Amino acid sequence: MQINRIATVFVNANKAGTLAEYRDVNNLAARESYVFTYAEEYLTHGAPIGHHFPLTKTRYEFDALPPFFSNVLSEGWLRAHQATKARLDKSDEFGLLCANGEELIGGVSVVAGEVNTLPPNRFIQLPIPKPRTLKDKGFVIIGTSKTFNDYAVDHANGQSISGVQRKLMMKLQGNQLVPTSRGGQYIVKPAPEGVPYCPENEFFIMSLANKVGFNTAECGLVPFEDGELAYVTKRFDILDEDERYLIEDGASLCLVHPKHKDSEALSYETVLKRLSQVAGNSKAVTLTLFLHVVFSYIVGNNDLHLKNFSLMRKPRGQSTTMDMLTPVYDLLSLAPYPQFDRACFMSIGVLAIEEGDDGYFSDAYNSFGYYTKHDFVQLGVNIGLPKALVEKQLKQLTGKVLKALESDVETPMPNDMYQQIVTRIGERCSTLGRSLDR
Repeated sequence: MQINRIATVFVNANKAGTLAEYRDVNNLAARESYVFTYAEEYLTHGAPIGHHFPLTKTRYEFDALPPFFSNVLSEGWLRAHQATKARLDKSDEFGLLCANGEELIGGVSVVAGEVNTLPPNRFIQLPIPKPRTLKDKGFVIIGTSKTFNDYAVDHANGQSISGVQRKLMMKLQGNQLVPTSRGGQYIVKPAPEGVPYCPENEFFIMSLANKVGFNTAECGLVPFEDGELAYVTKRFDILDEDERYLIEDGASLCLVHPKHKDSEALSYETVLKRLSQVAGNSKAVTLTLFLHVVFSYIVGNNDLHLKNFSLMRKPRGQSTTMDMLTPVYDLLSLAPYPQFDRACFMSIGVLAIEEGDDGYFSDAYNSFGYYTKHDFVQLGVNIGLPKALVEKQLKQLTGKVLKALESDVETPMPNDMYQQIVTRIGERCSTLGRSLDR
């Protein structure tokens, strides 16, 4: 085995170690293997790069690129553009990481070769204005939704953002939001083709989540030059001018490759147990994760896969405990989009008994044909929450959501789409009042 390619891993511009790809030169059909090694000087003052990478002099050896690195890569639209520009196969994860790992969400950066410093000009202008104020202040996104794809040719290299939707990092320049390879203040998402008013939908559901008490990513709607709105979210990984939080999503923390982020072998019960352990078994974190799942069910956010949970920690000390939840992000209702809505009630099963080919639903699910209060109470109890607390929180959350809809939750959506979402929410809240004994 010999080194085929090598990359350097940084944490907030400090060299943390190297990630090497090995190949058997006598067997070209053999799979590559990987080794991560901490830099000796980093061990004395640095923080672990990830939850599964405690500081140690021992090499970390893998038969495949570990999920920690594969889960920071772009997906879908952005990944296709990046692979084309770098002349790489979309499945060449290590090559894509080397080409597009400099600007990631969180404090970790990865660059090709064995180097001692990151390229300059990574400065992010602070403070970052709130996204919901930009439209009223006259800011616009350069170009149009139709020309958005053209930006990727010149500005997508060097950065990675997970998620399959079209999205790019942008920054304020004059009275415009412009794409940038470094120093992005916001992530901008136009409406996907065939999914009309998706930005308005996401902004509405995120606003609703915030109104009922969730800590949500700061977001807003900002027009392109032709007036079409895009969803804009402010980066929440920025700690100060020199530091970013260390962030990992649920797939990384559960050691799941991104292509399995919504596998039938998973359930929210298993995932939430694992994320609670990662957070040091904090009951506050466990409860918030539980309510995140319930809220997603209520609003019809059927796409709550592992990459839509994230935890973080400050980049100091030797602990690998991810003791903070990131703000909630990527919430929208699929109720107005039957081509997606009919696929499932949730992205993965609620209970562990549903996992895999031999999985099965609860008696309550089989009786009603859908999830009810029984399933979510059982979920809460199974992840370690007291039953009385779970029942109280379910009742409070449904009440808060219904009450919030009676007030003015900001939305520029067409009325028919709004009514479809409100109807779905009413139906789901009703199911959460049902169980076999009632």
